[in-house]
Amino acid sequence: MFDARYKEWLQKGYYDYRAYVPSRLLYHADYFHIRHLLEGSADTIAAEAARRLRHVLRTAVAWVPFYQRSVRLSARELAHEPPRQLLDSFPYVEKAQVMECQRDFLDQRLDPGRLNYATSEGSSGRGIGVWRTKRLADIEKAFYNHEWGKFGFSFDKARYLRMGSDARRLPHEPCAAISGNRLLLSPSHILPRHKAAIVAALNAFRPQFVHAYPSAAASLAELIAPGELDFAVDAVLLASEPATPQQLASIGRLFRCPVSISYGLTERSNLAFATSVAGKCRPFRFEPLYGVTENRWNNGRPEIVGTSCWNDVMPLIRYCTDDFGAVDADGACRAIHGRAQEFLLDRSGNRIPGLLLIVNGGAWDFVRLYQVRQTRPGAITIFVVPKHGALNAAQRKFLLDYQLKRWGGCFDIDLDEVADIPLSASGKRQLVVNELR
Repeated sequence: MFDARYKEWLQKGYYDYRAYVPSRLLYHADYFHIRHLLEGSADTIAAEAARRLRHVLRTAVAWVPFYQRSVRLSARELAHEPPRQLLDSFPYVEKAQVMECQRDFLDQRLDPGRLNYATSEGSSGRGIGVWRTKRLADIEKAFYNHEWGKFGFSFDKARYLRMGSDARRLPHEPCAAISGNRLLLSPSHILPRHKAAIVAALNAFRPQFVHAYPSAAASLAELIAPGELDFAVDAVLLASEPATPQQLASIGRLFRCPVSISYGLTERSNLAFATSVAGKCRPFRFEPLYGVTENRWNNGRPEIVGTSCWNDVMPLIRYCTDDFGAVDADGACRAIHGRAQEFLLDRSGNRIPGLLLIVNGGAWDFVRLYQVRQTRPGAITIFVVPKHGALNAAQRKFLLDYQLKRWGGCFDIDLDEVADIPLSASGKRQLVVNELR
């Protein structure tokens, strides 16, 4: 309890005061190195990407158990052969492999207890946990600040509206709260009964930017008319979900500014951005300095495969994302398919974004697959495929208590163990399935 409160206190202080702290004190040196590189020529970027890729591959073969077993490259080859050619000697890696033996993908010189452990929200019904350092987090932020900085955005300096899981509040709590340079608006509170409070909070805070889940930004656009806001937004920055054309059109009508859509993963294997202006969306473009993006043909479709040029802590080389889209030689991709979003109807008929029903990271220790399914309003069933035989009473309680604490006021919640969770028509397992339609 003390650790949780201390962490919360530190986090609050960080967000309250980071706008006043010099960037050199906030970020690792590699953050500034990358920002400088991204302003350089394509040749400079390609040379640094190759250098970084070689370092990651050499680290993997020397210090990562999985690659020590599965890759046969000599020290001479690793030092002198072209990095992209070396990459062909590495096997494809899938999420299930990583989760079956996580520690085998971690540099064995590192102590996991001294690293940050991050878990995905399991949008495909199969979560993943990865270890990383603050350096890697700062490197990630460098790419986002470079891309979104083209609109004038900065995570630590710009005033922005944030609508995501970190902004979620309990049903009885106010819909919005200020945290430093952010106005946090709870996605589950974007409802007609909160409209007056939402409009008042927005007009009082006057954000320059919107950083949100597409579903949350679209819900806000459906709730509020453009004339009700007395400020202008420079850009809307979307992440964590796919954005449909209908959502982009709604968001554009409300904010009347460029909309940037990012594609990234907890696994930190790929990063791409697309921009929508006046309802027209340009192709995604994968960042060549961030990592190597390949296509693997999977059941006749081009699966996106990635290798980070910077992750030498837990390198996932040739990681198969389970997302699909043809990527050309210049890193352009017209559309990325495979990810999906769903809404659930609570007891009052309110639509709750499915992404908010995140899976507790500790569940992946004993859960292989996880799905939330709704067949009637106000009730959900959690379907679980255990990893090691049947769940025991403590594990069932852990799973149910986590969701009851967060969502018991909105839904009746049941738990059901199953042998498997079948693929959807799109070939993916979804975290949330709404069968009301």
